[in-house]
Order: sequence, then structure tokens, then C-alpha cells
Amino acid sequence: MYCSSFHIGKKIDNFAKCATANQGYERRFHGIPPRMLTTLDSVTTTATRPWRALATISWVGVLVCQLAVAITSRNIGKPTWWLGPESNPQPLVVWALPFFITVAALVATQRPGRLSIVVHLVCVVLLVVVAALDVRNTPGVATVEFVVAFVALLITVVSAAARP
Repeated sequence: MYCSSFHIGKKIDNFAKCATANQGYERRFHGIPPRMLTTLDSVTTTATRPWRALATISWVGVLVCQLAVAITSRNIGKPTWWLGPESNPQPLVVWALPFFITVAALVATQRPGRLSIVVHLVCVVLLVVVAALDVRNTPGVATVEFVVAFVALLITVVSAAARP
């Protein structure tokens, strides 16, 4: 048995002879009796940060998709109900409503708590309502909005699963 990379080529008959009290391959926990340790105690996990970063990137992607829907629907001449026609546009508050919904979910992602998943679900429901109001006048645009809302639902499910 070889006790470390510094001793490669030199066979050690007894591992205890080459390892001191502070050496070894396992992590030592001072002050905790060995019988209380499990394998998972020695693993430090930071699962919330990578999932929060992924959720943030995903919600920013939803925001970009909504912006693309708004620009595309205006360019093809079939604007969404919340944009209104170019000759008679909706007020700024109505125009920005889908974006406020997504920003609310983005803020809930940055401040995770007990209600963050509930806020995400409410935002998904509101995005579905926004898309449902477009079905009659612009069904093609509404389909894209439903797809964006479905992606937001998937983000919410993954965020709920990653929550500690």
C-alpha cells in the first residue's frame, strides 16, 4: 500500500507508519464522536446557489421571450391584447403587465423563502391568463405565450425540487 504521492515507488507495509494524526484521505471532524458521523456529514453541499443561478437565468430567458413575442407580434401586424394596435396602444401599465409578472418571479428567485415557490406559481398562472386573453384575436401569438408559460412552469417545478 502507498500512503501518498510523495512515496510512489516505495512500498509501505503498514499504513499507520506513514500517516500522522493530521494526515489521511478522509476529513477529520474535531469534537464530534465518530459514531455520530455519516457519509453525508463529510460532504458540503451548496445546492441552493447553483439552482438559484439556473432559475435566475431561466426567468431572464422568459423575460427575453416575452420581449421577442411583443416585438414580433407588433412587426407582423397582429399585436397582443396588452400591446394594442399601433394606432391605439394600451396604457403603459397594461403594456408592461407581463413584464412585471416575470420580474416578480425573478425577485422571488433572488429572495428564496417559503413563499418563493408560491410566487412562482402565481406568476405562471398570470402568464397563462395573459396568453388565454390572446387566443381569440391572435392564436399564433397566444400559442407562443402558452409555450413561454409552460417553460415558466418547468422552471418553477425545478426550483421547487431543488429547494432544501
